[in-house]
Amino acid sequence: MKSFTKKIILLVLVSPNINAETLSLNIELQDISINTPNGSMSPFIRTSRSNITTLNWLEPFANGHKIKFTTFDNSWAKPKTVMTGDNWFINWADFPSAINLKDDKYAAHWLVKSDSSRYAYDTYISLSNDSGENWSSPIKAHSDKTHTEHGFVSLYEDKGLGFIYLDGRKMANDFTKNIHDTGMTLRAGKINSDLNLFAAQLVDGLVCECCQTDITETDQGPIGVYRNRSINEIRDIYITRSNKGSWKKGVPLHLDNWEIEGCPVNGPSIHGNNHDITVAWFTGANGLPMIKIAKSNDYGFTFSDPIKIGVKQTVGHLSLTVDKNKNTWILWQRSIKRGAVELILTMIENESNRIFETTIEEPGKTPRFSFPQITRNDNKIILAWTSVNNNLETERGSRDQNNKTFIKSAYFEADKY
Repeated sequence: MKSFTKKIILLVLVSPNINAETLSLNIELQDISINTPNGSMSPFIRTSRSNITTLNWLEPFANGHKIKFTTFDNSWAKPKTVMTGDNWFINWADFPSAINLKDDKYAAHWLVKSDSSRYAYDTYISLSNDSGENWSSPIKAHSDKTHTEHGFVSLYEDKGLGFIYLDGRKMANDFTKNIHDTGMTLRAGKINSDLNLFAAQLVDGLVCECCQTDITETDQGPIGVYRNRSINEIRDIYITRSNKGSWKKGVPLHLDNWEIEGCPVNGPSIHGNNHDITVAWFTGANGLPMIKIAKSNDYGFTFSDPIKIGVKQTVGHLSLTVDKNKNTWILWQRSIKRGAVELILTMIENESNRIFETTIEEPGKTPRFSFPQITRNDNKIILAWTSVNNNLETERGSRDQNNKTFIKSAYFEADKY
């Protein structure tokens, strides 16, 4: 059995580029940050079809980590604890989620180490029927017993819980010249009200190893996006959908033809309002790093030509939402120099496609490897991100900067813009 070492591409940009004209965006941002302890990280934010917005994050304690979550009603409610553990896989790119399914039903997932190997971990899921006051015993989200990667999960409501995720079980195979024999896969599953795992399914037999998946729910069922991988190392964004309980094999959303031999650690983001679907993603095709945004009005079967932002100025790490006026909002990281990034909010105006932007967090105040979050609740656009308290000092000789991080969040009224 071979030992697998994941090949990850780190994108370092030093050459700025003048993009298509962007206009200044002046927003009235309301700080609603929760007091989180030093070392808190990896917020995840989501609004359900019941219009319940949840925010979860990781908090450290003496022997491990805990998942905390809260819900939004003009401000955040008192946080609740989902689960704690001392053997979790903690990673900037692959992080837990806690979402509302419907009414008082919630679901959460997290990652547990299965072996001492660096990327050996399993996904566990828990359900709550009382708004997160109590949680079920953990359920392993897959039946294989390989000490490989199982993560990058996207949860959705499906008369219970459905999910898609990256499954590395084939990476335990002996090496061959055929990358299908040892490559990462995209799989799906469901958990019913009796806490039974069922409907396990292979969706795509070869995908990028460590790019996030994402899902939106529509009146025609869930639609998912992910980064595919071809035998020629083309890693473009694909789209898949669940029809009558079964996920269809993904198809290209847009042909960037990005040839890259390692994972860029940059997943897509999708927003859906029934037939209106919007997707944003990062690409570095042809040596031109940028974010692309494409829209569909037929449930994602066809898309408009993409709009480009951040050309030669971005490392990606993006999240998007769409307001009631169909304006698109993207939260992303702009590369500055020496590895520093600043957090940018961009609005793409509906119909005119005029681009507006503003800086949310200045360079040095947001971790380069973090993933900011954005969602909408009625007319409010809500942001959450990991920030750094540079006034704190780490222990002498320590290279770990994570004890300086904490969670910030804010909102603004979208109908003013």
